[in-house]
Amino acid sequence: MEKDNSLKIEVLIKEKDDKYSISSPKEIKFVMHYIAEKGNRVALYYGNENDFILTTLLAVDDSGMWLEQSPNETDNRRIIESNKLIFVSSHLQIKVQFVVNQAGNAMYQGRPAFYLPLPDSLYRLQRREYYRLTTPIANPLRCIVARKPSPNIKPREFIIMDISCGGVGLICMETDTELIPGLSYSDCQIELPEIGTIRGTIEVKNLIIMNSKSGGEHKRAGCEFKDLDGASIILLQRYITNMQRTKTIT
Repeated sequence: MEKDNSLKIEVLIKEKDDKYSISSPKEIKFVMHYIAEKGNRVALYYGNENDFILTTLLAVDDSGMWLEQSPNETDNRRIIESNKLIFVSSHLQIKVQFVVNQAGNAMYQGRPAFYLPLPDSLYRLQRREYYRLTTPIANPLRCIVARKPSPNIKPREFIIMDISCGGVGLICMETDTELIPGLSYSDCQIELPEIGTIRGTIEVKNLIIMNSKSGGEHKRAGCEFKDLDGASIILLQRYITNMQRTKTIT
């Protein structure tokens, strides 16, 4: 069977890849439900990790999930006998990978299936450069940055020029020196229409003067998200995917 490159096993390095790990049971179930609902392909590796089947995630409950079995009974037997199974699929175009120790035989809606426990953690692996979305001009996103150490002063709002799961580009007035390259700003908040609100820390990486078509000047602050949690990443990726779909339709 030819292996889909998008479903190949990723070699994980703990110190490097832990930032891609999700350990919240609620988030794990959310990801698994999405894969099941969308019918995304799943590669289930077993044996020496060179053997695999392409299957489908049928359903998910609070403790485990059902996978469609292979028409090849030898494959099914070897999967049941294996003490290490690697699950590879995709969530919002990002590779998902995790390990479970064992699968059991089960029935799902009258058909033979594998039943696997939900993992304690999973990896959403997006090592490539993040897709950067240019935000709408008519109704732009805004990043609310708290003013510290003066909590009584109204937070500053910056228009977001572009956004990705890695960071944001913020528009500042040419004379604005509040955002300083090299500094981090905590308690930042971005409301994603019809999706939810994400909160986190941004670090300003650069500040570039840009000329507008009208001849005016403004600054673009290139900012990186620092330690954005898994739930916020999922919300942001969902927003970006929805906007991409809207652009394609229009």
